[in-house]
Amino acid sequence: MSDWSGSPFVVPVAAFAAWVGVVAVKTISKYKVRELQSRERMAAIEKGMPLPPEDPSIIEKEFGDRETSRTPNPNRRISYLRTSGIVCISAGVGLILFFMALTHITQERMVLCGAATGLIPLAIGLGLLLDASIQTRSLKEAQAAAIAPPAPPVEPPVYPPSYPQE
Repeated sequence: MSDWSGSPFVVPVAAFAAWVGVVAVKTISKYKVRELQSRERMAAIEKGMPLPPEDPSIIEKEFGDRETSRTPNPNRRISYLRTSGIVCISAGVGLILFFMALTHITQERMVLCGAATGLIPLAIGLGLLLDASIQTRSLKEAQAAAIAPPAPPVEPPVYPPSYPQE
């Protein structure tokens, strides 16, 4: 009989099982809360009591109704993109420096190959910063177009009268 506790797959399988458990508990608790709210409303209707007004933000949180949710702020989105880009670049540079220091300490040249893993978050961060700069530029252009005064009407040119030629 094999010893399963020495398997390298124990930790990932346990982490996945814990994640599935958390999602299941969250789903069940949402269902129970909604069921309790429905029972309370039905009891109030049976007794003829006025129903309390339902808070739309609760429904929005639970179901994520996109039509009733507020419109996203473009400045906030650009800020999030910039922050995410800086974090990814920092993580990439950190990984590269870590593997370079580890190569120097262990004197093992093959460890330097791990520094290539830092290029992935570095490239993602650069892409996020590029996206943020493009969105900033387009937002400024849209704001300038909205503020710019309308162009004056162009009058048609006046030509001298033409004379019939004989």
